[in-house]
Amino acid sequence: MLKFIDMEKLLYCKDSSKKEKVFFPFAYVATTSIAKARSIKYPVVIFDYKFIKKRTNADFSFIKEKVCLLCCENSEKVKLSELKKLGFFGYFFKQDKKDLISFKVKQAKEFAKLKNKNLGLKKKVLKEEHNSEKLVLVDSLTGCRNWRFFLEEAKRQLVRSKRYSEKVSFIGFDIDHFRQINEIYGVKVADKVVKDIVKLLAKNLRKENVLSRWREDEFFIIAPYLDKKNVAIVADRLKDVIAEHSFRYKGVSLKIKASIGAISYPEDSISSPKDVTIALDRTIAQAKRKGGNTVVISSRLQAKPDIKRKEKANIEEMRQKVEKLNILLNRDILDIIYGFARAIEAKDSYTGSHVEYTAKIAKNIAQELKLPKNEIEDIEHAAVLHDLGKVGIDGNILSKKGILTPKERKIIQAHPSIAVGILRDIHSLRGAVPGVLYHHERFDGTGYPLGLKGDEIPLSARIIAVADVYQALISDRPYRKAYSKEKAIEIIKKESGSHFDPRVVRIFLKLINR
Repeated sequence: MLKFIDMEKLLYCKDSSKKEKVFFPFAYVATTSIAKARSIKYPVVIFDYKFIKKRTNADFSFIKEKVCLLCCENSEKVKLSELKKLGFFGYFFKQDKKDLISFKVKQAKEFAKLKNKNLGLKKKVLKEEHNSEKLVLVDSLTGCRNWRFFLEEAKRQLVRSKRYSEKVSFIGFDIDHFRQINEIYGVKVADKVVKDIVKLLAKNLRKENVLSRWREDEFFIIAPYLDKKNVAIVADRLKDVIAEHSFRYKGVSLKIKASIGAISYPEDSISSPKDVTIALDRTIAQAKRKGGNTVVISSRLQAKPDIKRKEKANIEEMRQKVEKLNILLNRDILDIIYGFARAIEAKDSYTGSHVEYTAKIAKNIAQELKLPKNEIEDIEHAAVLHDLGKVGIDGNILSKKGILTPKERKIIQAHPSIAVGILRDIHSLRGAVPGVLYHHERFDGTGYPLGLKGDEIPLSARIIAVADVYQALISDRPYRKAYSKEKAIEIIKKESGSHFDPRVVRIFLKLINR
């Protein structure tokens, strides 16, 4: 006789019209109330299919927060697409063998525990993201604030000054002939000059002043409460401090000069960070035209152009702004992606080197399929991140040379879900999630985590599956040596239609044989 699974009682939401007692090979609490299903007391819930069908207007969004199974009669047709849409972990039939039901319920219970563990990992990642946000506002070379911080702080200071009728000034300075320093003495000397300038300025500024690195050789300073007269005194003093200092690096000693500009509110026509940066650039440019090592105080904005010129200027300005924001966004996304990839490499050296070539193969297949640009980018990102979940797996299992035990195999198989737990709340990477979650599904429906079959598997995952396995076959693994290219291709061909999408395999073979 089959024994009960040793676990807490599960909640079974049954159809109120059915009075017969259903026997399950596990302990459970039965209910006809949807409110009870929402309780955090039951992380794993089993729903009778009729219970769902009779409540078409009910809010079942909470299912995605739990681990839920659907219990059906053999006569009831269940669509996998409906299950996925509602967020079900899986399903079983009442007529299934009890050991199969026990197995599926045990899987759900273990997944619930893993999900809880993922929540802790997610909190840790969010904390790291918060720390990363701080780093995003700091210049990596000098440790002072960067251009992002300057724009935000300039806006805040202008708002404060307008509201309370207070003064605020801005100083910008550019290192004279910095390009020549870089070309003649090299990057190390140039970097040392920049770092020493930051230290020197920090010693000669008030506590409330904010120093930011705007460009490679250009710095902006926000000086709250400082008026036009006093900002001129400060700018002259900074110019002299820079000019009198000897910058040294090993055997090199340099004298540096700077072109400095300064503007003030309300004396100058500045009402936004954009006005500030334009005015500072103009004052610095005027100082450069005077031969450098000069201070220029305030530069009025040009008179307003006529309406037609202004409209054209606005269109061009908007185009440039959108283009610039797009470049910055893509750069930040790539920083996130490859930062995650480095985290994987730290855990599993094989995975770290493996993902780049996998991403290249996946991208080439996607391009050959003539997919839209955004989908190609999502596939490339997913290929880089497909093994991210391994950061939550014991390194001893990842590097094990022998055959994995069933328990270890289950742990390994959890890595797509761990990865999705990390990625799904990062808006810019949501397009990569299907490829990451389903890249271990098989075309014949025998893969994991959901056993999807054929076209049920997202195309991105079908592409990554081929690229991933091929790269794994031609690489040395802890438990075997790499296969030859010819042998790897033979294996891919053999698995077409069972493991892999035949259409994807055809394109892969076409590309790999070029």
